[in-house]
Amino acid sequence: MTFKDLKIMPISNGIGRRFVAQHHYAVICPPITKLTLGLFHKGNLVGVALWGYGTRPRHMIKKIFPSLDVEDYLELNRLCVLDSMPRNVESRFLRLMSAYIKDHLPKIKVLYSWADGLRGKPGYVYQASSWLYGGFIWSQFYITDAGEVIHPRLLITRYGTRKKATTLALGLKKVHGYQFRYCKFLCSHRERKKLLKKSSVEWSKGYPKHKDLKWVIDAEEGSRESRELPKLQGSGQFRHSAFKLGEGGLHGM
Repeated sequence: MTFKDLKIMPISNGIGRRFVAQHHYAVICPPITKLTLGLFHKGNLVGVALWGYGTRPRHMIKKIFPSLDVEDYLELNRLCVLDSMPRNVESRFLRLMSAYIKDHLPKIKVLYSWADGLRGKPGYVYQASSWLYGGFIWSQFYITDAGEVIHPRLLITRYGTRKKATTLALGLKKVHGYQFRYCKFLCSHRERKKLLKKSSVEWSKGYPKHKDLKWVIDAEEGSRESRELPKLQGSGQFRHSAFKLGEGGLHGM
């Protein structure tokens, strides 16, 4: 396959979300999508990217780049390419999108994304595209015995709590791991220097690798550290739960 056969173009958010639901491990998409781009190979849709924001877009960008605001950046919320495509297609897709956004949305100064270290991804696609690395934060999710991933927000929505007594009663293990921060500048070199100088984050190309991944698993037997990715399925809706919360606590359904 040659890269000249790859093309990108805007597609509807509905098509993008259906593609993600069918092919991405994180079935649910973030709510704020500003731009949905499709990757086409000889006319066939083989990849989708959803650009928008997280849950607190202004807070996030102000914390990292104090002089910027929401209209100055886009966050890559989902990047999904068919497994049948070569591995380097993702980084090619990312480069094509960077050029597209720079040409069609000239007010965008920074592209931003997270690599999901919890899923064993240190961010090689960003590294191959020369994005800058900005360190990591600790994040967490829960898993069932079958490896189904449960987002903490789902527990709050469904049960109103994620206290340890509740999650243990539901048969869940809490998994802590890294989320790696990346960005790419689309602005001028002069403005980039100013943004880097004032950023609260130290940006570099000292990229993390698989050997840097780590997980802390908190279950009934206590916490243990691991360098091996836990057995995981896709992000779920906790369909297998046989519990609910009532006034007196947990009750079988």
